[in-house]
Amino acid sequence: MARLLIYIDASPSFPLLFSTIHANRRLLSRFGTEPAPFDPWSCEFIRTHALFWNVFEEGKQSPAESAGLLRETVRLLESGRNALLFSSVLDGEYHASLARLIRRTPALSRFETRCLLVVGRPACVLEQRHRNARNPLREEDGEQLVRRLVELPARIDDARRAWGEENVSLLADLSASPTARRREELAERLFAWLGAPAPEPPRPLPRHPLFLASQTARRLSWTSAVRDCEWPPLDMGAFMESLLALDGQWGEEVVSPLRLRERLNREGAGALRELERMLRLAPGELDCPEWLAARPETAFDAPLPRERTRAFADALPAEARLALRRRLENDAPLLTPDQRALLRELRAGERIEVAEPPALITVLTMTRNHEAYIADCLESVLAQRTSFPVRHIVLDHCSTDGTAAIVAAYAAKYPSIRPVPLSCRRVGENVRGLFLRCRTRYAALCDGDDYFSDPLKLQRQVDFLEAHPHCSMCFHPVRVVYEGGEKETEIYPPDSLLPRDGRRELYLADMFRGNPVQTCSAVYRWRFRDGLPEWFRPGLSPGDWYWHLLHAEVGKIGFLPQVMAVYRRHRGAAYYLSGISRVEHRRRQGMNELRTYRAVNEHFRGRYFLPLAHLADGVLSDFLRLSLDGGDRAPLDEACERYPEFGEHFLKTLRNIQTAQTRSGQ
Repeated sequence: MARLLIYIDASPSFPLLFSTIHANRRLLSRFGTEPAPFDPWSCEFIRTHALFWNVFEEGKQSPAESAGLLRETVRLLESGRNALLFSSVLDGEYHASLARLIRRTPALSRFETRCLLVVGRPACVLEQRHRNARNPLREEDGEQLVRRLVELPARIDDARRAWGEENVSLLADLSASPTARRREELAERLFAWLGAPAPEPPRPLPRHPLFLASQTARRLSWTSAVRDCEWPPLDMGAFMESLLALDGQWGEEVVSPLRLRERLNREGAGALRELERMLRLAPGELDCPEWLAARPETAFDAPLPRERTRAFADALPAEARLALRRRLENDAPLLTPDQRALLRELRAGERIEVAEPPALITVLTMTRNHEAYIADCLESVLAQRTSFPVRHIVLDHCSTDGTAAIVAAYAAKYPSIRPVPLSCRRVGENVRGLFLRCRTRYAALCDGDDYFSDPLKLQRQVDFLEAHPHCSMCFHPVRVVYEGGEKETEIYPPDSLLPRDGRRELYLADMFRGNPVQTCSAVYRWRFRDGLPEWFRPGLSPGDWYWHLLHAEVGKIGFLPQVMAVYRRHRGAAYYLSGISRVEHRRRQGMNELRTYRAVNEHFRGRYFLPLAHLADGVLSDFLRLSLDGGDRAPLDEACERYPEFGEHFLKTLRNIQTAQTRSGQ
């Protein structure tokens, strides 16, 4: 019978063992075990596993997004496959929480659960967790980590209580270094527990700081991508091999505070002996290595030694050196101090290429899995006839189809196209990563599944803004095409949202009646040329309305009557249902809309609460319809709990309607 396998790693080898699991997924699958289908160093993996490794209270539902993961796990088990969860979390409450989650999921609880804990030297784990942070850990986080390491024997007891002592296995990692190194014997023992033969080690090693001993090399490992942008392509194997060779010369550099290591050695002496007893080790085998026990910590963020930065730049093969230099030059305004220092060395002794003429406008495109559409978007921007240079930044948010390859092929042919293929998905990073890269006077929007239909669109809109300096943006109608033929092609916006009385301008207050500006019609006098302010909210939906409001805050909104772009509605789009079934659309997106209304209300400090509350009434009335027609009360209950200010206004609106109907005799 299939089993749920839980692997917890509190050892310095976890980066190597996790990447070994990922590199040997096919081997594990052949022997009946399926790990989560995500790269262990990607944000998607971390997000997905966090859905399981969350603390769920007894009697409360787990987050809605974890329901799909639970179903997938049950599907694997019912097909006869073992399902593997793994984590490096040291908090024992997670064991009890996960046990509760399994216990209240009947389809899952009927399968046997087995747990493996890999335990290493606590002092090495303490040092490694400090090395894994890009900034110094807060003092309270360091103190908490010491407490968790001292409590490791209790955590093993927690696991035994949660899963049954006979179902919990222990494995010792006796590595005397916090650096993750190849440990074939340890990997073989892990895979034996998983029911598989000896694995192949990952080649090349992943770009991860815990495979590096020196703080210099770890910091240089973070310089290869600017805000997760992996363009142009870079041979990461060559990058890591060059860094590893120098890292061997630079040696171990300690970053954990000496006082924490001393406290761990002092307060954790009894715990070490208990761990050794549990693991059947001789006394002293888990002690802090002598070289680590008393060495002072290295300054975490001191400037990198120039001779080491130069040595790394020189060690890179020519092709990797050129690709890395281009990555850093493409995003020069966004570089960290370490990246700026490395770029200086990459440029040293080489001719500086003549910069391309500065663009007047940047077209900003967000795309994900738009393989069938992205070429139309790119071609429509290339077809624009303008008297000024145009730059096209295309941010791909980890597409799983051929979108990124299509964008790369166009970029190789047309220098005006600047791809930004992100290495992992982060909430809001598609917006933040795109907007931070726009430094031109004007900016236009066009999502990857839309396109411009008029070659004079950008010229007309820039001319308008040049002639109307009091306007912060302008827009035009668009043609809305339903890809599946659900509705006839239509023009948006409707007349009710357009300027009245012959005016060609809208005011900020007009935007609270609804959103007349379709994304692919907007051109901004770009407010964020110097970067995004701290208060900017990148993860809102609908985001474009929020961006329109922020520009309308500093100027009027111009309207051009020509239809100059096409907005596609297709099943892969987030707002596909909004023009087909409003209630079903609200079931999926309504909570996001309420969140956006609250964010906008906070930004404008309550000045537009009433029009925002009226917009929220529309969402809540659709939630009420879901409750009355289908018996689904959850959306309305959750909305009123999370957004009581809108819930109270909605209740007041209902009472007013009821009173008016009573008075009129209805």
